[in-house]
Amino acid sequence: MIDATQIILVCHAPLGSALHAVACHGFGRQLRDAIVVDVLDRQSKAEVSQAIESAWQEQGRPQAVLLLTDLHGATPSNGAGLWMTAHLHRDKACQVAGVTGVSLPLLLKALTYNTLGPEALATHLLTNQPDCGCRLEALA
Repeated sequence: MIDATQIILVCHAPLGSALHAVACHGFGRQLRDAIVVDVLDRQSKAEVSQAIESAWQEQGRPQAVLLLTDLHGATPSNGAGLWMTAHLHRDKACQVAGVTGVSLPLLLKALTYNTLGPEALATHLLTNQPDCGCRLEALA
């Protein structure tokens, strides 16, 4: 049983920070269940994966994680997919899922329903807002 799924926004800078700031404003408080990895244009997918790893470790290695990325097939989603692949192979106890195509409504819904596990949360987001995103898969 999880307390809350940790949401990691992995987006081209400064989109993730901007979405997080608006969500904090909307909820009227600093949101610790969502953290941001802003991706710079010069970063590789390996560097993005390492940035996600660092953020995950700084949060205390949460055992339930939902990655939200902006553009499917772009560096943030590719780096997130790489992190998912590496992470799923080394830490079987941690639950990880991802959705690409993040928007403010999708983020707010994810934060509202973050007591669901990552897979259930990803399914809920895509079932109830199918035009807002698609499933992010670990890279082979």
